[in-house]
Amino acid sequence: MAKEDKITLDAEVVEALPDAMFRVKLQNNQEIL
Repeated sequence: MAKEDKITLDAEVVEALPDAMFRVKLQNNQEIL
């Protein structure tokens, strides 16, 4: 993926983590940071 390429996803924040990081759950039930 090139630096200029962008994707948009709908997700739900499930946990707020230190240092302005978030654990989010995507529509396909995968969780990412």
